[in-house]
Amino acid sequence: MSRGLQAAGWALEHGQTFCPSCARMRGLTVAQDELESQESSAAAAQTPGEVQTLEPFASSTALGEPRGRRTSRLLRASFSVLRQDPELLVFPAVAMTLTLLLGGLSFALSVGHGASTHNASSVIFFASLLAAYPITFVSLYCGVALAAVLAGRLEGRPMTAGDGWKAARERIGIIAAWTLMVCTVGAALRVIERYVPLGAKIIVAIVDLSWTLATMFAVPVLAYEDLGPVDVLRRSSRIFRQRWGTQVGGIVGIGVASVFIYIPFVVLLIAGVQSAGATGVLLTVLGGGGLFAAIAAQTAMDQVFRVFVYRSAVGLDTSTGPFSDSDLHAPFARKRGLFS
Repeated sequence: MSRGLQAAGWALEHGQTFCPSCARMRGLTVAQDELESQESSAAAAQTPGEVQTLEPFASSTALGEPRGRRTSRLLRASFSVLRQDPELLVFPAVAMTLTLLLGGLSFALSVGHGASTHNASSVIFFASLLAAYPITFVSLYCGVALAAVLAGRLEGRPMTAGDGWKAARERIGIIAAWTLMVCTVGAALRVIERYVPLGAKIIVAIVDLSWTLATMFAVPVLAYEDLGPVDVLRRSSRIFRQRWGTQVGGIVGIGVASVFIYIPFVVLLIAGVQSAGATGVLLTVLGGGGLFAAIAAQTAMDQVFRVFVYRSAVGLDTSTGPFSDSDLHAPFARKRGLFS
């Protein structure tokens, strides 16, 4: 377990980590000195006769915002992290480049091998399952590197892209093991989906969605904690259950808002493909390059938001970031009335 989690009051026992409240219930050691110091400071600040009110999260007017405005604000907040630290874009850009190369190579080889057979579609299908491992590994590796750099800078340590690659390299074993687990589950679901009747496909779709949601925190868990694949799944799933409204609402909101950024580049790309000569080439390059940069930025913003939600969920400091406590705890409040 990382020193940051220990400092936040988390405890370790028999390979499992527990949040401060769970640790206290189990009688584990949870940085008592720090807790007692905080309690003493709070007591000293109290006026005589005042009853202390404990609030786990600061109140915020953000909960009264319309959904569209809040989504836009979360998008701007995530983008502000990239604007202040554009080096974070290196990681999704590398991941996308390698993914395109690996995917293109796999497709070319499978098409070339299956062109002379009667089951070309099956060859391409199983080739895509094999290619999923290196592609997923690259994505996770780059995500862990980004999370490590962001964590270091939030904690006041000077971090470069090289430090991020080094941090990911130190965790290459667990990243490889987690990738194997993810791809095994994914391959099983894809095979069942391809060869079973419609009723089973609906069940597979539900299981696939549940798996996707349960593993949403896998990258920050891989970057912060020394856990095996099964424990990574348990930790990610547990944190997701704690903050599911934050996770789904924030990430979906950022993703949907980002789609509007893609539109002009998609238009340029289509116009370039349909045009001839130098104009077509120019439009294609502008559209393709802009779309690549926009997707890289959206991927980075998504990962930045997940890291902040993770840090908030495990009790690490998020005060230096652009998100309020209410953003990271419940950014989308349930409406109470038709016009609320």
